[in-house]
Amino acid sequence: MNKYKYFLVVMLLITCVLPARVFAEKVMFFTPTRVLLDDKKRVEVMNISNLSNITRAYKISFQDQVMTYDGVTTSVDNFEYSAKRMLRFVPREFTLAPGERQTVRIMSRLRPDTQAGDYHTHIRFLEDVSKRKENNPPQADQAASISAPLAYEALIPAIVSHGRVESSIGLKSAGITNVAGAGNYKVDLILTRSGNGQGVAYVDTHYVAPNGTMTALTPRRTVYLYREIDERVKDYEFSIDAD
Repeated sequence: MNKYKYFLVVMLLITCVLPARVFAEKVMFFTPTRVLLDDKKRVEVMNISNLSNITRAYKISFQDQVMTYDGVTTSVDNFEYSAKRMLRFVPREFTLAPGERQTVRIMSRLRPDTQAGDYHTHIRFLEDVSKRKENNPPQADQAASISAPLAYEALIPAIVSHGRVESSIGLKSAGITNVAGAGNYKVDLILTRSGNGQGVAYVDTHYVAPNGTMTALTPRRTVYLYREIDERVKDYEFSIDAD
């Protein structure tokens, strides 16, 4: 008999703990992976390493992105809670040979009439492929790849918190359905956000046995809700053993 037929529960844990590092397809290494600034901390220093085997030149800019109800982010020129005009950075461009590192300073400066709350944008690192040949004189076996290079791009979220920031995350609905045969399940969630700040939810899926023992069925999932949305959906699938 399938022991998992007794009870499945989805747990929602609100937290503000964020990862400190990320690998980006073995091309660049960033730390931190989110720039968080507030009234007390107005400067963040990013460290970028070139993990690739060629020299790369990059230009830095800001790119606004907003989140939709489906949890997808899309690029926009500007929006109500943009932090783009609150931030500065140095340098504006840099070149890294394989294994080299570069520091980038991100600084915030707010207008006196800025309303309390969270504001966000993304720091865009875009490779300048026009310098690829200049920085990497092609060898005979590299000529084809160097002649038609693809630009590498990375977007790092930047959040500016000002004044008293309050936000809460709620679970509007949650459902688990059996899909595509025995042992395969799909979880459908609708999360809510209120207040003048962003929200982060950690979602766990557990099996609860008749004796109350809990067993984790999936890795913890992190779900972000940007300030511009009040609700978003999140779904995922998982499988369990038939016995």
